[in-house]
Amino acid sequence: MEKQDTTPKKPRNPKRDFLVNLSNMAKKLRDDMAEGAETLDEALFWSSRTINYMLLNHIHNTDGATEFNTFHQWKAKGATIKKGSTAFLVWGQPVGRQKAEEAKAKGEPAEDDSEYEYFPICYLFSDKQVITAEELEAEKQRKETEKQERETKEAKLAALKPVEID
Repeated sequence: MEKQDTTPKKPRNPKRDFLVNLSNMAKKLRDDMAEGAETLDEALFWSSRTINYMLLNHIHNTDGATEFNTFHQWKAKGATIKKGSTAFLVWGQPVGRQKAEEAKAKGEPAEDDSEYEYFPICYLFSDKQVITAEELEAEKQRKETEKQERETKEAKLAALKPVEID
């Protein structure tokens, strides 16, 4: 008689389930576009699109965003994520591939990376959801200019002598 594992399974992340559902929609859309293509080139174009491409360009409402980065990538560029922004969910690079690339970068032999079973969730923010370092600096200068103008006006008002009226 085999001993059964009584360890409770960790519940699945609801965001992963949501991304799986979006991915199924993206896959169906990609297949429909490839089947409905009028030329072979168009069919090849659609069939070669990745799920992440379909998610970012056709499923998520990106409002014309052109650049997507993770939180840390935006921070490295000196940008700040706007308060209340919600990340776009896409599939991250498979864990096995990440380990193989790290080993290759170190000059070590890579493990067998023929199977990538686990795709992590990647949270991306678009260029429409960040304030760049240049924008932050411009806002800082604008506030400093307003402060100086306000102080100048207050100083002029304080310098005026009250006039007595008979």
